[in-house]
Amino acid sequence: MHPLAFVSSDWQKSLPVLAVIGVIAWIALFLTDPVSERALFAGLLVIYMVHQTEEHLWPGGFRQFTNDHIFHSGRADWPVTEGGVALVNIGFVWLPVALAALFPGPLRWVGLAWIGLTLVNAVIHIATSIRFRIYNPGLATSVLLFLPYSIGVLALFASRGTLSGTQITLVILLGIILHLPVAALFVVPYLRARAARKTDTVAAG
Repeated sequence: MHPLAFVSSDWQKSLPVLAVIGVIAWIALFLTDPVSERALFAGLLVIYMVHQTEEHLWPGGFRQFTNDHIFHSGRADWPVTEGGVALVNIGFVWLPVALAALFPGPLRWVGLAWIGLTLVNAVIHIATSIRFRIYNPGLATSVLLFLPYSIGVLALFASRGTLSGTQITLVILLGIILHLPVAALFVVPYLRARAARKTDTVAAG
């Protein structure tokens, strides 16, 4: 199997081990300073791995849920594909959050933007379950981890005076904006395929 294909299909199997390693590393590095910005951004990465475990491993099924309930595509792996999911979760989550944890000074607003992304992501999971009146993969960790963590971090920064009310609004706005390229990755090919089907139908008629 090609390495990229292996990553696309099996990356989620590493999540429990990575999460445990992340917890151990976090304790070793930040136990004496648990609320520094570096520690909080590093903690966000570990929390994301737990969330991704729920979405894609146990119980899993986020990709299939989205294709079925959101897109009604009739296909388990389209338009939300294995490769697309791997790209988003590794490239769009792990990489920027890890960089913010490593370089919290120059990349502080990267970390803050992904805090906003986390908060908005939690709201989307909750709203989706309310809309369809059904569990969606990622809901439990959204309620138990994402919401309290992201709100707690923003409240902590506000209490320190390191984030103003206007800046917190900007953080949330960035969280919304950051969802747009993720949505486009799946929505654009879906809309193109639907438009092509309509064109073929008209031509055939």
